[in-house]
Amino acid sequence: MRKLGVALSSGGARGTAHIGVLRALEEAGIPIGAIAGTSVGAWVGGCYAAGVPLSDLARYWRDLRWHGVGRHLLPGPVWRGWTSGRSLWHAIRAFVGDVRIEELGIPFVAVATDLATGEAVWIDRGPLADAICASGAVPGLVAPRRWEGRWLIDGGVVDPLPVAAARALGAEVVLAVDVLVDPREKRLSTPNVFQVLFQMSTIFQKRIAELEATMDGPELVLRPNFGDRPPRYADIGEAVEVGYREMERALPELQRLLAG
Repeated sequence: MRKLGVALSSGGARGTAHIGVLRALEEAGIPIGAIAGTSVGAWVGGCYAAGVPLSDLARYWRDLRWHGVGRHLLPGPVWRGWTSGRSLWHAIRAFVGDVRIEELGIPFVAVATDLATGEAVWIDRGPLADAICASGAVPGLVAPRRWEGRWLIDGGVVDPLPVAAARALGAEVVLAVDVLVDPREKRLSTPNVFQVLFQMSTIFQKRIAELEATMDGPELVLRPNFGDRPPRYADIGEAVEVGYREMERALPELQRLLAG
């Protein structure tokens, strides 16, 4: 069987669909040889690589609700970000402890962005909790994270669908899971400034992901369809199940690709 690498995109609460995808692979007995994740994809993928049960991750996200979101968004350092990200770090560390990336059972890369250069940074060593937090440091919302002398922010800025990173880990077949918002989902009548900024971010991340899928050539791309009830931080709804069903439908094709 050829080595499977999984590339898990950014996408906020939609990233809970990654849990369902991984659960379907696990139940099918398909071994994962490498995981690359950006932002929420790094959170789900990194925790899975560290041996965290998928049921625990799903329970955490289902129980988050508004009070959990509010706890993670307490104001932080002035002018660096709305929040320091410390609460998020504690939440992730509760899952993975002090484990380092190089100690993981599954090769893993968390993708972040160098704030000074705009380069994608593939974090493949060091404390896993720190790497996940750097990968998900949303600009303006979460303060940048310091890593080896660089200021890092959310990897979704330049590498929302980390196919090349998964390939660099030795994957022979790359399964890319794209849960990014399609700009056409948003119904805009008279948009306010916040809607404009969000839509701008949505447009360029989706365009970058499409270009990555075209240029880096993953063997299989999943784009879960959440219908008219997309997941939110306060209520992920059926996101895990949507990811699971999407992967189930694609299993025959994936098995064919892995067989070579």
